[in-house]
Amino acid sequence: MEEDKLGRRIETCRYCGSRNLYVFLDLGFAPPSDRLISKEELDEPEILFPLKVAQCRDCGLTQLTYAVNPKYLYGEKYLYEYSITKTGKEHYSQMADLICKRFNLEKNSLVIDVGSNVGVLLESFKKNNMRILGIDPSPRIVSIANDRGIETWQRLMDFDTSKEIVSIKGRAKVIVGTNIFAHIDNKESFMKGMDILLEDDGILVVEAPYLVDLLENLEYDTIYLEHLEYLSVKPLKRFFEKWGMDLFDVERYEIHGKSIRIFVCRKGKRKILESVKKLIDLEEQMGVYTQKNLDEFALKVKQHKEKLTSLLEKIKNDGKRIIGISAPAKGNTLLNYCKIGADLIDYMTEKSQIKKGYFTPGMHLLIKGEDEAKNDNPDYGIIFAWNFAKEIMKNNQDFLNRGGKFIIPIPNPRIVEKIDEDSEVIKIKPVHEDERGKIIDIVDGEEFVHAGIVTFKPGAIRGNHYHKQTEQINYILKGKLKCLSKDLSKKGSKVKEVILVEGDLTTNPKFEWHSQEGIEDSEMLFFTKKNRGEGGFEDDVFRVPRNEIDDFELP
Repeated sequence: MEEDKLGRRIETCRYCGSRNLYVFLDLGFAPPSDRLISKEELDEPEILFPLKVAQCRDCGLTQLTYAVNPKYLYGEKYLYEYSITKTGKEHYSQMADLICKRFNLEKNSLVIDVGSNVGVLLESFKKNNMRILGIDPSPRIVSIANDRGIETWQRLMDFDTSKEIVSIKGRAKVIVGTNIFAHIDNKESFMKGMDILLEDDGILVVEAPYLVDLLENLEYDTIYLEHLEYLSVKPLKRFFEKWGMDLFDVERYEIHGKSIRIFVCRKGKRKILESVKKLIDLEEQMGVYTQKNLDEFALKVKQHKEKLTSLLEKIKNDGKRIIGISAPAKGNTLLNYCKIGADLIDYMTEKSQIKKGYFTPGMHLLIKGEDEAKNDNPDYGIIFAWNFAKEIMKNNQDFLNRGGKFIIPIPNPRIVEKIDEDSEVIKIKPVHEDERGKIIDIVDGEEFVHAGIVTFKPGAIRGNHYHKQTEQINYILKGKLKCLSKDLSKKGSKVKEVILVEGDLTTNPKFEWHSQEGIEDSEMLFFTKKNRGEGGFEDDVFRVPRNEIDDFELP
């Protein structure tokens, strides 16, 4: 792309070159989500770009129809600072630890982070005694990273940058890219660079939001100009094969509204694991490549816009005040597509200090510091960084104590008046991991007398009951379940829904009605304190059909 051009229309697939692109979603015109506006710029013209999404009918890649010049996107105005939440920092720390252990990285191996931002991930690799180098195009972000002691070069990662790294630092054992692979327009230059930069037995690790979850959970706010692609395993596998590489493993994580982490090596260097086929099969099963499902998603997006704006307008008409809590890039998609401006939201708050005092692109809402809002007394706070909603709500408990209410916009706009600790999903991490595999502790110190495994086919429903004398612990061995629950010990409680995936653990206490439905082929390990064989467990099962539970109360 020429440096003096603002961008280019995408008329052929970035992965396979096909012109057979099906445009299924139009979010109108939008500004770059991470390009914040200063007070002095409020009266100046602002450039908007088309925000449309298409899918290649040949390879399956889902992509924007317009690519903005990265020189425009990632200049001085780019103010995205990642991993400022505790959840994010823990995720990247664990990522570095697991990669070092799994691939037995020797001390002083070179690890390169593409789109390294302020260096949070590299900091964890550094603690593992790795040599590190960050590559990021934003001058302000690079300056912050270097001030933190994380060596970072201000560059776009392309063939020329790769040659420069090899000549100065040597080749890399691991190259990582978290939420950056989908930002790269010139994939040819990037992959040629990977070929000379990666050691023969090196690993490329890419983490990004997963298309399956985006479609299923209506995460359309993750669609913005910086995200050129919306990744799934099927087109990625074919793309890397074209460049003489194998996508040999895929893992799923909860970060950023659920993501995939893919592992890539040179062709034939590692065994391709079953996880790759498993997720490709899931994508086909979920219909992510069918025109019907894509059109249904687009219709749901329109309906969501109406629901969210109607909710906010009703609150304002009732004389209540609303602020935005957190100002992530995804929030600007909601603000601009739904036309949510100062008539509905007073201002935004943000933990990141570098955003303080700026205005959101497009709708021009002032961003205040997180502490400043504590002196105010708004009635509602809409959490735009909904993927970190639990942590944000816990950090703002005083807001709830003063009578404030949270609004979580995705997937369905809902009001939260209190934090429900009982519904928390625990992510079970291995207590030990080496070349032989993993050791995972599920329960420790609890007196359970029965354990069993339940399997689910897609659409299969189990449970629809509660227990009076025993609690039940559930651990997901594989697959995905939709789990419903209702606390019958509390009058007026509502049915809650949560999606559980492999590695998740939940507890159903006494008098909590629960039901599970298979979203895909799944296996669940459960523990109870009643012996099933002697009939004690079945005697403590009290069934209530799903269609009756909403109005059901204990006598």
